[in-house]
This record gives sequence, C-alpha cells and structure tokens, in this order.
Amino acid sequence: MRAFGGVMKVRDIVIIVFVLTIVGTLLFLLNKKTLKIDRNNELPMIVFDNKDKLWQIVTYDDDNVTALEIDIYPKYSEKYKKVYINYRSQFVFFNGEPILLNNEPIFWNRRGDIVDYNYNVINESMVFYIDKIGMPANTAMTLKNLKMKIRSNVLREQDKIREKELEKITLDKEI
Repeated sequence: MRAFGGVMKVRDIVIIVFVLTIVGTLLFLLNKKTLKIDRNNELPMIVFDNKDKLWQIVTYDDDNVTALEIDIYPKYSEKYKKVYINYRSQFVFFNGEPILLNNEPIFWNRRGDIVDYNYNVINESMVFYIDKIGMPANTAMTLKNLKMKIRSNVLREQDKIREKELEKITLDKEI
C-alpha cells in the first residue's frame, strides 16, 4: 500500500488502529463522565411523612399487582403476595419485607420506572405479576387509596358541574 508518499507497512496500520481505538475510548469515557443524572427524574415517585403506613399498588384497571415470594425453609413454597410501597417508594410486601431482585431492593422513581439502588431500570415483568402472569412492560400502576381519592374528586367535580347546570336551568325557567 502506498500512503504519504511511501509504503505503509502492516505494523504501521496496526499502530494507527490502536491509537484511534484508544482515542475513541477516551472520548467515550469523557463523555460518559460528563453526563449528568437528572435527580428530579430519579427522586422517589412518592414520599410520605407517615413512615409506618404502606400503600397498595394496583393497575389502572384495579388489578392487584403481586410479586412472587419463595420460602425455602422449613419447606419450599411459592406465594403471590400483593405489592405495596413504603414511605420512600420502596416496593415491599404487607409485612414491610422488601421485594428483592438479585438480592437488591427495588424502588419506584418519579418517571414511573422501577429501579434498583443504582437507578438501573428494571422491567416490570421480571418482578410483578397480575393473576400469576408476568406484568406486561409499561403497565400503568397507581396507589389503590390514591385512585379512590381521585375518583371521588372527579365525582365531586362532576357533581359541581351538574349543580351549576341545574342552577342555570332553574334560573332560565324563572326568567
């Protein structure tokens, strides 16, 4: 091969490829270090003051979200138990025992993702079940109590609108 007015040897090509690989790797690592984690998106989904209370997780269709608990001692057993979150958005069972994946607790972040301590996003189907079937990815979840409050607030708003409409109809008839 002829390059730069002379013959380029295989050794020269290997050196150039090696140097370009190192430069590319350094640029990648520098770029990775400068990436900032947006803590606003990584904060817990919900933070409560009451540290003793747990809130049950359900889908928007009111299906109970469950997780598989396996007991090995004294006798092997499998149970699907309802999923709750505690005051810092950690997924737990009703007794407060953390739900683990690969021996690590999991959390619900502000974007609605399920994450571990290192903010690695975890697919719902790896942990959660609906009627003993793995939950499809991106299934919307909410708090059972919160959903009831939202429903009641929506109904209150609808009642207020109806009352205004009735008042208007009554006023129109009087005039």
